[in-house]
Amino acid sequence: MDEKKLWMKISGSINYYLRYYDKRMSDEELLEDYVEYVLGAEKGRYEYLDKQTFKYIELSDEIVERAINAFKERLKKKREKEKINEIGENFSRSKEIKKEMGKVIDFSKYRKV
Repeated sequence: MDEKKLWMKISGSINYYLRYYDKRMSDEELLEDYVEYVLGAEKGRYEYLDKQTFKYIELSDEIVERAINAFKERLKKKREKEKINEIGENFSRSKEIKKEMGKVIDFSKYRKV
């Protein structure tokens, strides 16, 4: 398998892993888990299991470093995006609370009997 196809598979595995990661784990723990789970470091060698052929492909040090750097960058972007979304959600919640507090019933519209 050529390096371009292999990189596409590894890149896809990074995206899939980051889609469902544990948010309580630190960046280093996530990286260690990813390297152990996906790249399978045994005896100083890294191997990637091709899901289509069910064969292990030995990875060069260059691809491993590239995968680790890509993982770190994508995780950083994902965490920043989550912080922005969390801040936006908190802001919209506080806005909703203010709107609810502002609702007052005007009894002057009702007739006196």
